Amino acid sequence: MKKIKLSLILASLFVLSLFYFTACSENEVSAPTQLNFNSPEFSVIDFIDTENGIEDATLNNDMTFNGTLLNYSFMNMGNNFTPGNPLFKGNRWLERFDFGKHLGLIFRKLALNEDQKAKTKEFMKAYHDAIKPLVKKFYEANKELIQETSKNRKAIVEDLKAGKITKEEAAAKLKELNEATRDKIKSNPESQKIRDEMCAERSKLFKNIESILTTDQLAKWKEMTAKMKNPC
Repeated sequence: MKKIKLSLILASLFVLSLFYFTACSENEVSAPTQLNFNSPEFSVIDFIDTENGIEDATLNNDMTFNGTLLNYSFMNMGNNFTPGNPLFKGNRWLERFDFGKHLGLIFRKLALNEDQKAKTKEFMKAYHDAIKPLVKKFYEANKELIQETSKNRKAIVEDLKAGKITKEEAAAKLKELNEATRDKIKSNPESQKIRDEMCAERSKLFKNIESILTTDQLAKWKEMTAKMKNPC
């Protein structure tokens, strides 16, 4: 009799366990896709942002390229990628980022369904996978110009220390140096190629997104994206 009761108890436990795990599995499949609209994964990084990665030479600092952009480490910011975030303070690239190009702010207003949400994440991942190496390619293509500017900056600082020029004259020379370098970078044929590649990726992203939107969503999308700065 005891053996029968024990068998019944074990059988009951097995059935309950099976029901529990089946229910959990069904919930996981049917669970709604959660989108963090504040995530950097929904940001559009284009040629304007890449140029903004160049940080001007000053009396105290060499011309450099922003490491947060170069290493794409901003993608690790989670829900902290928001306008005016105090975490941006001191990072010139983040401080200048144009959140008018953050698609999460647009997607929030489109009431995407589950299938659209999933595809949107796929499109954004593919976009960033393509843009990240182009940012590094831009830096490598202009690294020598940036390094040359840093050498010239040191010469200006040395003249200032030696009393050959005033602080005002040094500042004017640095401004002229920075502008000249930016012009050289912009006119660099490699920079232009990278710009075209970035524009092609941006165009591909937008077309992919537009392909999954309803008529009403598409109208709202076009109205909002028309206000975005476009380097293309």
